[in-house]
Amino acid sequence: MSDYTKLRTELETQLQELVARAEGIDNDLRQPGDDDWEERASESEGDEVLASVGDLAINEIEQIKHALHKMDEGTYGRCTRCGKQIPPERLEVVPYATTCTGCV
Repeated sequence: MSDYTKLRTELETQLQELVARAEGIDNDLRQPGDDDWEERASESEGDEVLASVGDLAINEIEQIKHALHKMDEGTYGRCTRCGKQIPPERLEVVPYATTCTGCV
């Protein structure tokens, strides 16, 4: 079993940042719109972009939580398809990877 202490710390930090970002996006989207219809149309476009960014953040949050859970279980770093160890280089690049490069 490998020591993933550094990776865990990085994931926890990234998780906190993403949660804060997602909360900020959620707060921005809850703000009332402008009364001017042209301004409201522009805000609507911006809201769509914010919502997409928020969705990506939520997806990444879930992946990080899953990786942290796998660390707690002692199954982190194992490919979910073939069961082989995921190369450390892959986990450094994509710390929430669930498959090895051969099974991608």
